[in-house]
Amino acid sequence: METNIEIINDMIKHFEKLDIVKSEDIPDITLYMDQMTSFIDEKLKGFKKEEDDKLLTKTMINNYTKNKLLPPSDKKKYTKHHVMLLILIYFYKNVLSFSDIKSLCNLSIYESFEREDGSLSKLYDILVSIEADKKDEIISDLKNRLESAKEKARDFNSENVELFTFLSDIVLEVYFKQHLIEYILNKI
Repeated sequence: METNIEIINDMIKHFEKLDIVKSEDIPDITLYMDQMTSFIDEKLKGFKKEEDDKLLTKTMINNYTKNKLLPPSDKKKYTKHHVMLLILIYFYKNVLSFSDIKSLCNLSIYESFEREDGSLSKLYDILVSIEADKKDEIISDLKNRLESAKEKARDFNSENVELFTFLSDIVLEVYFKQHLIEYILNKI
């Protein structure tokens, strides 16, 4: 069995390899649904829990369109804007409800969607740059949390309690940050 240090080091290596697709890496051509799902699945494969998981399905896309999270395709063809928005929805849906995603996107994404001035690509790239900026900060934070968990669990003399404390610390932070996001979106 791996030690906590080995698990954390492996997690950090995995985390460092994760990247959100840059707008310049998204084809500037229209794609059919199968092409789009395959593209996103390939570009975000590092985020899969299991290798054969599907990150995006036709049913999901139809559901997003039905719930007005995603504008409809034009004659079954999807644009670069659709791909960018679907990538954002993929990340948002793991934290937010559909209504909260819609509120968040109403702040700027939807108004940029129809424009041909490159504003959606610029906005999307800001979000990608935030992800890149956060990596070092998060890795440093994870190492500090592991040390803190060791200290807090030292009386138990158990790696399992240490790992439980470490993971619970992260879960509580995610919960409170999610609560703050929902609170702000409800105020809008």
